[in-house]
Amino acid sequence: MTASIPDAIATAIRTVLHDTGRSAREVESSMLLATDLGLDSLDLAQTIVLLERSLGVDPFRAPNGARPAIRTVGDLISVYTEAVASAATKS
Repeated sequence: MTASIPDAIATAIRTVLHDTGRSAREVESSMLLATDLGLDSLDLAQTIVLLERSLGVDPFRAPNGARPAIRTVGDLISVYTEAVASAATKS
């Protein structure tokens, strides 16, 4: 992993915004994904694909079926931080 998790998340969100013709803006951890950034479920799915490519994990494929509530950029940071740490301890 070359980028920090917050940086990877901000980059993925800006990429999705740019690719869908919206202005890529500053991304802060307190921002609401839907309200502040205008991400819908498809945008979030695209963001997760980009994050899986850059971070090497998909925390939403948890074997226990747990699906954390994701409302803010900070929620994404927390989920990915935990997933990356968990993957590191397994290897």
